[in-house]
Amino acid sequence: MTVTPQLLRGAPYFPVPDVEQAVGHYERVFGFAREYVAGTPPEFAMVSRDGHCIMLRKVSEHISPNEQQGGTWDAFFWVRDVKALHDELKSRGAIVVYGPMLQPAYNMQEFAVRDRDGYVLGFGQPVE
Repeated sequence: MTVTPQLLRGAPYFPVPDVEQAVGHYERVFGFAREYVAGTPPEFAMVSRDGHCIMLRKVSEHISPNEQQGGTWDAFFWVRDVKALHDELKSRGAIVVYGPMLQPAYNMQEFAVRDRDGYVLGFGQPVE
């Protein structure tokens, strides 16, 4: 019996104080592309890379990314070549939080970067 997948796509949702600046940062530093922008000035946007999306929404309240609350990442992506992606993002000026490093507890080579609003994106590659 073939099961048809119900979940087709997912996206983290980040409240930000300035959508246009956040979108520009994701384009310049992380290599994402504008997929959708709404409002003048922008109130909401979707940026994507390799089919993976992040939603950005303008808010005026205090923003508190997971790291500031004792967490690690706000979004995590499994990748094909963690070293190459790390080198690319670093060369674009990304703020590296840690890594690349081996996480022996779950056999993952990973690193993390912080965006302009404090959100942390983790990237990892399983080690065989």
